[in-house]
Amino acid sequence: MAWENELNDRKKNILKSIIDVYIQSAQPVGSRTIARKHDLGLGSATIRNEMADLEELGYITQPHTSAGRVPSDKGYRFYVDHLMQAYQLAQEEILQIRQAMEDRVEELNQLFKKACSIISSFTGYPTIVMSPQLSGTLIKSVQVVAIDDKHLLVVLVVEGGIVRNKMVRHNEMVDEGSLVRLTNVLNTRLAGKKLCNATVPLAADLTIVTHLPETLLTLVLDAVQECIRRIENIDVYLDGVTNLLNFPEFSDLLKAREVLELLHGQDVINTLVKRALNERKLQVRIGSENEIDPLKELSVVTTVYGHEGRSTGAISIIGPTRMTYGKVVSSILYIKELIDKEIMRIFDEEE
Repeated sequence: MAWENELNDRKKNILKSIIDVYIQSAQPVGSRTIARKHDLGLGSATIRNEMADLEELGYITQPHTSAGRVPSDKGYRFYVDHLMQAYQLAQEEILQIRQAMEDRVEELNQLFKKACSIISSFTGYPTIVMSPQLSGTLIKSVQVVAIDDKHLLVVLVVEGGIVRNKMVRHNEMVDEGSLVRLTNVLNTRLAGKKLCNATVPLAADLTIVTHLPETLLTLVLDAVQECIRRIENIDVYLDGVTNLLNFPEFSDLLKAREVLELLHGQDVINTLVKRALNERKLQVRIGSENEIDPLKELSVVTTVYGHEGRSTGAISIIGPTRMTYGKVVSSILYIKELIDKEIMRIFDEEE
């Protein structure tokens, strides 16, 4: 960045100290606090002069006259890019996460929902997990079974243990042999095909083979199409939104309500996670770097999980700009690693 070389080592150390203290206290930081809490070998007067320079350069601001300073978005950006210490998860923290993840799931969407809850609980911040785009996933089987005289159940199973079903109500006479023939035909046409390439046959083409009326076949095939659409749709899991109320930045209830409503909006969530999928790397967007106005007082940390071409999704952690960036980055990368391993386990066990 153009301003990367603006700061000498002394200014960098003071900026880091200000941000570290402010992240913990949420209170403006004065020169005496820095001199007392951090052994920089500098007196309060020197620190005060350096803080004035940092303010002039736009790295910190003074919210009130005679008050201490708080970091600006520019200050946080420099901190994340150049000053933030790598946070080493403690052994008990690693154990806590691993224990929460150790109950194996057999369906991918269960994994994503569980991971969302774990991340939010561990970091204390709202978390969004977007399921992968599964259009390239292979269909494993299609089943059509009779529930009773008036209802059939259409069941579609794809890789990753994902199952979708749809009940079909009808008024036809249906025998077991016809359903077996229909199931066999559907599996011949669809099993082993990618969802994006699956072509559901026409009802008229199946009447002779299955001995079933075209009206019933139309209902069944429509149900198969709906199951495919539901699997291809991206699911979004959101957890811990009310955690924001624990931070003094959101003590203003009107402000808090605006942010909470924003995070429940599908369009905003889709914008966050789809942008991550396009950039395909860890991102930290701080305050004004966010394009959506109510997010300009928040920071969003996002990463992509999964394996290219098979099951790629995104995780976002949202919090105030006074976020514990080191812990959040370490946590999201560690949990991403666990999710990747679980995805591979689920797929490998099916092969």
